[in-house]
Order: sequence, then structure tokens, then C-alpha cells
Amino acid sequence: MDRLDALKVFCSVVEAGGFSRAADRLGISTSSVTNQVSALETHFRTKLLNRTTRSMSLTEEGRRCYEQALLLLDGMSDLEGSMMQSHSLPAGTLRVDMPSIISRQYIAPALPQFLVQYPDITLRITVGDRMIDMVEEGVDVLIRIGDLPDSNLIAKTVFKTSYMCCASPAFVARHGMPKAPQELADFPCLGFLNPKSRMVRPWQFSKGNDSHRFVPKGALAMDHVESLIEAAKAGCGIVQQMSVSLIPPVRSGELVPVLPDWLAPGPDVSVLVQQKNHRAAKIKAFVDFVAGLF
Repeated sequence: MDRLDALKVFCSVVEAGGFSRAADRLGISTSSVTNQVSALETHFRTKLLNRTTRSMSLTEEGRRCYEQALLLLDGMSDLEGSMMQSHSLPAGTLRVDMPSIISRQYIAPALPQFLVQYPDITLRITVGDRMIDMVEEGVDVLIRIGDLPDSNLIAKTVFKTSYMCCASPAFVARHGMPKAPQELADFPCLGFLNPKSRMVRPWQFSKGNDSHRFVPKGALAMDHVESLIEAAKAGCGIVQQMSVSLIPPVRSGELVPVLPDWLAPGPDVSVLVQQKNHRAAKIKAFVDFVAGLF
């Protein structure tokens, strides 16, 4: 007796509500179904079904067997699928959701390389910052910045951000550089407005065992990160944001680091996938591609 096949037959009997209906579903004879269930009862040395000529019901042991068998069969199905997917070529439609800063600064500029490398993958990307239900919205890969809710999703950290300060080269040439966070009060600083509280977010600084907190009181504060960074590029003042937002303009020379020794730890950038899909070739290809960018 193949115990896995016997468990499949047993579950079909329970779900169909009878031996003959289960036989019809499985495309085998009723006697074969009966023999499989009887062999399972013999193997477990217990009665799984109460059956008469008119009715059938699960015994207590049968109910426990059915519940455990479902878990086992589902796990086997996931295992077979993931093993076959892991050896297949990356192909098919891949649905991804990510924050705008990650899309604009990192993913979008590198997509030509990905699409050339994986011509059989079709990307469907949505851009947003809210935490979504991946199953409900049909998303395969989710990229997020910050704390993650407890869930059954598999998360891979691809970048650890820090809070850094920057200003334009023209601003530094005109105003000079602060040497410590305590000197920031003497410089024009650009504040970030919390969208909900409408209060300016305090700046955080860390150096060894020292930490410092500063609330910018400059003439300009905004609730849009990318616009605030553009204002900094134009020479309006010093800005503090996550390094993931500021590294690209620093690399291009549009901004220069200010107080580079005082970088407070920021939130992580993570890639999330559903547990049952994490071995799929197309998902693994995209996750590795994103990790490589950082």
C-alpha cells in the first residue's frame, strides 16, 4: 500500500461523502476505494469511518486522521511545486509592488538589464507605500521600507538604511559646514512634516555611544520627501532623510554629505514573498536582482 495515495483516497471519500462518489471523482473503481481505506485502517489499527448501507461518518480517530492528512498532502503539493519551479527557467507574469523612491531611484533605471536577462518574464509593477494583502491583491513580490508586520511572508533584508544629512555644493560654499549636530541651529534646515500630525519630524544623530536629537526650525518644511530633496538640491538648506533616498543625488554630485560621522540607524529595505512561492524561478530571479542593486 502506498500510504500517500491511500490518504488521498481517504480524503476524497470524506469530501465526496461516500465511496462511490469518491470513486467517480478519482476515476477508479469503488472496490479499489474501499480496499485503500480498509488498508489504511489496518495500517493505523483503528477504525476511521463508521459506515452502513445508508450512511457514513468519521470516527474521532478518522477526523484527526483527515485533518492531519490535509496538512500532509498540502505540504507535499507545495514541495513538489517548489522543487519543479526551482529547476525551471524564469518565465511568466510577475506582479510586484514597491515604494516610489525604490522604483524611481533603483529599480526602474535597472529594468532594461533585467528584461534582457529574463526575456520570458512579464513584469507588472504597482507603486505605493501602504502594506497590502499579497494574496488578495495577487502580488508576487513586495518591497517595503520599515518595520514589517508579523505574517507568514518570507522577508529578505536587502539594505540597512541610516539617517543622513546633505546639502548642495553651492549651499556649503555659501554657508560652510556644521562640525557637530549642536551647530545646526545656525544653519537653514529643511524639515519634514509628518502627514498626520503636521509636526516637523525631529532629526536623529548617532556617533559611537553619543546620540543627539534636533528639531529643525527653518523657514521651509514639507510633507513630501522627494520635493524636500529637490529643494535641498536647489540650495534651500540642509536636509535629513534616509540614506536610500539621498545616496543617488550624492553619487551624482547634486548633494554632499553633512556631518557624515553622525549617521543614526534607519529602517531596513526588505523584499517579501509568500512562503509557498519563494522557490519559484521567476520570483527568485527578481529577488536576487533587487538584492544585487543594493
